[in-house]
Amino acid sequence: MAESFAQIEARQAEARLAFGRMLRLWRERNGWTQYTVADWGKEAGFPAISYGNLSAIEQGKAGELRRPAFFQLAEVNRRIADQGWGRVKSQSLKDKLKGAMAIVDDDGTLWGPIELWSCYVGLRPVPTAFQPKPRPEAPPVALQEARALSQTWRELVSGAVDERDLDAFEAVQEIARQAPLPLRKQLRTVLTSFGDYEPEQLKELWDGEWLPERWIQTWLETLPSAAGAAEPVSGQPEAIKTKAKTKGKGGRSKAKPKAASES
Repeated sequence: MAESFAQIEARQAEARLAFGRMLRLWRERNGWTQYTVADWGKEAGFPAISYGNLSAIEQGKAGELRRPAFFQLAEVNRRIADQGWGRVKSQSLKDKLKGAMAIVDDDGTLWGPIELWSCYVGLRPVPTAFQPKPRPEAPPVALQEARALSQTWRELVSGAVDERDLDAFEAVQEIARQAPLPLRKQLRTVLTSFGDYEPEQLKELWDGEWLPERWIQTWLETLPSAAGAAEPVSGQPEAIKTKAKTKGKGGRSKAKPKAASES
């Protein structure tokens, strides 16, 4: 029986999500932020995929990728395999590139643009090494601990907002965009102090670390550096004992944003 258009669309969406998870895992294993590849291309003088495009791909939101994106990713992969870093001047960037791993097939074959495109459209599986592991069981969290974690994440965000004089509402919206659509409303509710996570909700938000903290950290990586900026807390339950400090500053008022409706 022939596939319906809806089935084809769903299969392609699943392939894009799997491809995006692969790139995120590859980047995180290399200790890179979403800026690293773009910074490397700029310093070494080769066309590299932009931060915004990489972010969209990782989240499965890139739609129909154009051909240059696969060639740009393949060029990065080739340079890693050849250890051809180019004329990189920044020591911090050199440190990030040293020891980087390339994306290879299960038999060790280096992935080029054809393999990357085939995976993106669902014609080729993600290599075993980059497939997500089964989600680990979440640590037990009592109601008081769930509330404390919620407060810790709020303070982590408010500290970054105050340090950089950001708009609080826009900050919450940007963080929410890091989460899957069904989880955004509750995340916004927690970060705007209109509620806390319940223990049952947190069971679905553990992936070896707390996902709300990962989303906040991803957002923090997009911000310009600031002296004394808030740092992410540990992903373990004991993190509820460590509170991120908030600092009041002069300047425009940052009224607590109201929870936005789901979009």
